[in-house]
Amino acid sequence: MSPPPTFNVVTRVPLPAYLVPEAVVAALHAYIPLIEANPHLQSYERRPISLDEVVDDAFFRDDGHKLQAFRVHHRIPIIPGVGSWATKDVVVPCIFQSFEYGARCRADAQAGVTVWSSYEVRPRGQVVGGEPPCPPTGAEPEGDFELVEVATINCGSLVKPFVRRSLAGAHQEILQRVADDVARSLMGQPI
Repeated sequence: MSPPPTFNVVTRVPLPAYLVPEAVVAALHAYIPLIEANPHLQSYERRPISLDEVVDDAFFRDDGHKLQAFRVHHRIPIIPGVGSWATKDVVVPCIFQSFEYGARCRADAQAGVTVWSSYEVRPRGQVVGGEPPCPPTGAEPEGDFELVEVATINCGSLVKPFVRRSLAGAHQEILQRVADDVARSLMGQPI
């Protein structure tokens, strides 16, 4: 039997002109801002990494640094908008690795779902694909950079529509929250 097919999702958020790319990259390198920005987050804790988890995964490349692993607890809405009775609590083991432009993360979710995400600060338009970014809600002029996530998802065809929908919405919010939190911290406001 062949492995489940993979699909890609590209998500992007324009960075305001005043937000220096290095500040956003520093937040990505810390990993915690990415975890805490998830709208479905319940809790998380660090966990040890086994060499077996990363040695045969080409996603974790030689250009990377600082491997860290976490166990992330999410409450995922199964039927959005109907309340907590239509949610599922899931625990997702994640491994992060930083690199020059950002961070990469492999998340091994339940039901055989694996997500390989690369979070990067790039010049606008350099990474192709995905939906055009939503215009920023504030009056700040957009800058020359954007925060981009390129995710490759491996899952069974039965759960693919649900995974695609929930990942796209949540990860758009994650990117926006990371950018907003970095902007607030640069302005001396609490996050």
